[in-house]
Amino acid sequence: MNRLHYAAYSGDLDEMVRQLDAGIDPNLRDEYRGYTALHWLADMAATGGPRLQMLKLLAEKGADLNLVSDSGDTAVGLAREAGTVGSELLEQELIKLGAVPVAKDD
Repeated sequence: MNRLHYAAYSGDLDEMVRQLDAGIDPNLRDEYRGYTALHWLADMAATGGPRLQMLKLLAEKGADLNLVSDSGDTAVGLAREAGTVGSELLEQELIKLGAVPVAKDD
């Protein structure tokens, strides 16, 4: 996990801005799960923080909203799995920005 990943994981917008301004690729994957910063942002959506603002920043900086992790996860699927109001808003915003929706479980 690099500093951008950790900023996304922990909901630290200021650090995310610093890392992106320093030129860190928003699509760089970690060695643990093949997660990008966007995956970490969505996976930890239940913990709060300015995640919608962070999502928009990552999208502006070229984050691929549909990248699949090594375990087959997308940011939309991870946000859905978090199961909170904040994660639902994140999922909706991801789709609004162009992420492919995940089929709902019945």
